[in-house]
Amino acid sequence: MLTAMLRRSLSLVTLALAGATPACLAPPPPIVVETPFGSVRAETERKASEMAELYVRLAPEVRAILPGSQNRAVDVWVQDELRVYRHQNRPESVRGFTLLANEFDARRIHLQSDGNTPWYLAHELVHALIGNTWKTLPGILEEGLADVIACEVNPEHEGHIRAHRLLNASAFTEGIELELAYRIPGADDKDEGVPFRRTLILRMDDTFTGEMAREILATGRGDLHARWPDIPEAYYGVAWLIVSRIHERGGLEALHALCERAQAAGLELVPIDWLFEAAELDLDGMTPRFLASCFTRSEFQRAVFLQPDAFAEAALKGLEPLRDQIDSHALFRRARPAFVLRDGSRVHLSTIPPLRELVRARW
Repeated sequence: MLTAMLRRSLSLVTLALAGATPACLAPPPPIVVETPFGSVRAETERKASEMAELYVRLAPEVRAILPGSQNRAVDVWVQDELRVYRHQNRPESVRGFTLLANEFDARRIHLQSDGNTPWYLAHELVHALIGNTWKTLPGILEEGLADVIACEVNPEHEGHIRAHRLLNASAFTEGIELELAYRIPGADDKDEGVPFRRTLILRMDDTFTGEMAREILATGRGDLHARWPDIPEAYYGVAWLIVSRIHERGGLEALHALCERAQAAGLELVPIDWLFEAAELDLDGMTPRFLASCFTRSEFQRAVFLQPDAFAEAALKGLEPLRDQIDSHALFRRARPAFVLRDGSRVHLSTIPPLRELVRARW
């Protein structure tokens, strides 16, 4: 039950334009604003100015956080429809990409004009500014690195990004374990009833195996999009999970050091075992219960807002024993259903409007 929101992706794209004629190429957006970090083009003055202001803030921050970053100018095009060629639009699911002349030579960043621009721009800046000391990093982990840095430079969006990627990663854990608590109503409103709990597994549409994770983690950035032209969002989730756990334990410098160590050893890519050891992660241990433990209360609430339909279906399954005992009007008042988090705190279904309304409508 992935929504369009969770299907939106940020992609790294390498394109050779040597044989393209000017007539084939999409025209640049008409409004241009110059910045110390490259020009910003957009369809309107307002959008160009807003993006330029954001670019001036984010570019130096990304460079400072990303070890081994390049100090270079990169232009940004903000487009209503993402495209390099006139008659070849990007899929609607793609919200941004970085056009490369060579492997570590970014030609331009393309961003869609709507959406979560601070996240998308910070993410693409990592692709544009990453240096060749990262060349042994598995390609999909560059996506995780870009999301982790986007969180660092946009703390106001961190909870949203983390919740989004944890939901994506649930495809590799066969779901998220949920504990639903409620009261079995007593004889009347004065009777508190009997407390009851049920353990449920929230599953998304797709399931991916550990072997699939190992396969993509053994793929370099040059081959990534050739082998997976449309990378499922689940891979972005597991990439963010690995990089974020390494960052929490040793900083981005720890991940960068693994790349340099692999390069010094003459290896094409950082070995998967090195990555899992640094992340204190085991594919066999990536279970629904483990993933549930990764959510903070705030992130869990954001996840419910991102996927209210999926959480509503899980809640309805857990509340099934009450169907013949209570109507929808009294459900929240008397049964008081709530998800119980790993820290013992509760998120009451009634406090999240889209979830509450879906449960009530389907009761």
